[in-house]
This record gives sequence, structure tokens and C-alpha cells, in this order.
Amino acid sequence: MQSSSSSQSLSFRRVLTLALPVMLSYVAVGLACGVLSQRAGMDPVGCFVLSATYLSGGGQFMIANLWLAGTPMGSLIISVCAISTRFALYSASLAPALKRFSKRESLAIAATFTEEAYGITLDQLASGKDWSFGDALALDLVLMLTWAASVAAGAALGSLASIPTALASFAMTALFIYLLIGQMKGRVHLAIAAVSMLAVFLCKCAGAAGAAIPVAAVAGVASGLIAGEATRQ
Repeated sequence: MQSSSSSQSLSFRRVLTLALPVMLSYVAVGLACGVLSQRAGMDPVGCFVLSATYLSGGGQFMIANLWLAGTPMGSLIISVCAISTRFALYSASLAPALKRFSKRESLAIAATFTEEAYGITLDQLASGKDWSFGDALALDLVLMLTWAASVAAGAALGSLASIPTALASFAMTALFIYLLIGQMKGRVHLAIAAVSMLAVFLCKCAGAAGAAIPVAAVAGVASGLIAGEATRQ
């Protein structure tokens, strides 16, 4: 019995070791997201509930930004759905590695993982390391609770201190710029980025700023498919 308890303790310690760098980044970005959400009218409790059920930090930033910008609800919903479709791809790529688990276990992991948890779990399973269902689920829950608590704390901080909305808003913009630069590995990627930016520019020039993000997302995906097909030929 003591051996089992000791093994579980060591396993959870390993999960925390892998999760710690991500947790620290979640605190920094989550506080900014909470401040922005508070500006959009959400209280700390609402921020915690949303963060614990909608596991897309980018989506949460987008909701707050578009709401503050007065974006029509239809465009807001389409934009958030578009940015969240990547989770379907994550689940599809993770599915083969989850075959060692039961369907219920796989569903629990897939329903609670964030992007960073997906990367860690996929790496652990693909490399053949001893990564149990309990490890994967513990990682998901630890990261989810860290993000939710950070966003809630940011909302509380935003209600107490006068923090410029533009500053909090730019935190996610800066993160996306960083991610974009990291993906610039060839002419195809540059072309996709250019098409998306052009789509945003044209929408704003046409007075359709509310549709800019979904249009840019579709244009980027379409240009990526066309460029990929041309490369294969």
C-alpha cells in the first residue's frame, strides 16, 4: 500500500515538473486575459467558469476584444468558432496515441486538454514513456485550474486597479505575433500570412471590420491548401 502511494506521489511530482513552465506562462497571460475580460463586463466568478469550460486562451482574448470593439454577435461567434477548430485537429492527431486507453479515458483526456497539455501528452505517449491515464488527466486539470485561477485573479485585479485596456489587449496580440514568427519557415507560410493580412485590410477598408477575422481565417486556410497542393505537384 505504501509502495503504491509512493509511486503515485512520484508520478504526480513528474507531472508538476512538466507542467510548471506552462503554469508560469499561464499566470502571466491569464492575468492579462482576466483584466481584458473584466473590461468587457465579466466578473471573477464568470471568468473562472468560462476558463474552466472553454479551454482556448486565444478564444477568450478574442471574445473580450471583439465584444469591446462592438463586433456583431454573429461575427463574434463565427470568429471564435474558427479559431477553435484547431482543437479538432489536435484531437485527431492525438487519437492514435490514446488507443492504449479506454474510450472513457480517451474522452476525458480529449475533453480537458489545452494546447500545451496536448503537446506534452503527445510527446510522452509517442516516445513510449510511462504515461498513464492518471498522468494525462492530472496534467490537464492542473493546467486548466491554473489558467482559470489566473484569469479570475486578473478580473479581480482589473476591478481594483486602473490598468489600460490596450495594454491587456496587446498581450495576446504579442503572443500571436510570436507564434506567427515561429511558423515562418518558408515561402508558403509567408504567402499564407500575407493573404490573411490582406483579407483583414480589405475588410476594414470595405467597412466590414466585424467580418475581418473569419474572412482572414478562411482566406488563410484556402491559400494554405492551394499552396500545399501546388507544392506537391
